[in-house]
Amino acid sequence: MKDPDTKKKFDIKRAGKAAGRTAAGAGMAVSLLLGSLFSSPQEMLKQDEASQVAAPPGIVQTYEADPVYDNFTTEAEPTEQKRTWKDKLRAFILRMPLAVRIVALMPMWAAGYAVIWLASMLAGALSLPVVGTVLKFIIGAAVVFGLILLAEKLLFPNVRMRDLLSKRNFLGLLITAGVIAAAGALGGYLWKDKLWITAVVDTGAALLYAVFFVLFVRGKKKQAELA
Repeated sequence: MKDPDTKKKFDIKRAGKAAGRTAAGAGMAVSLLLGSLFSSPQEMLKQDEASQVAAPPGIVQTYEADPVYDNFTTEAEPTEQKRTWKDKLRAFILRMPLAVRIVALMPMWAAGYAVIWLASMLAGALSLPVVGTVLKFIIGAAVVFGLILLAEKLLFPNVRMRDLLSKRNFLGLLITAGVIAAAGALGGYLWKDKLWITAVVDTGAALLYAVFFVLFVRGKKKQAELA
């Protein structure tokens, strides 16, 4: 019989890991937001213009009437344009104490800005003829690999991830992802006027792997029964 204290500790441990993943995701979201709001550290460290004092203390600003201008009736012009939520958020951050911005926000901004910069560099590289094709193949293969692995785990939750990533299944999954990614990356060059061939290649590769995977799962079940 399991000790209830052990079960309680295990649940607390799982809750702590889940909270850590949630905090990491929230931190990355905030980092990306900060990276999109400020393009340099100087922008984040400057003083908010709205909080600056218009005139030094003790100096009284006077208004001298213009007899010609005051004789005409003019419509009041808006003193401030309608600001977006990003402008309001920027102003709110700039009103924070400088120490808070340096210690707490600057590292998060650096992480978010680095991710945005890498994404923009990757987007620019994808437009290059040769480099873009290679990157499309690598990214496409990684995405297909991850999606198939996720689908396998959802369809067969009792199969361990270690078994799904065993050498036999890993090789078949890698070949399938590579074929599908290659068809998507090179299809425009190999069969420009027959794009339906890409769909045929993708479907054929997926069906072959599905048959292979079913046989793989049956083999695992037989091994478990014999054991």
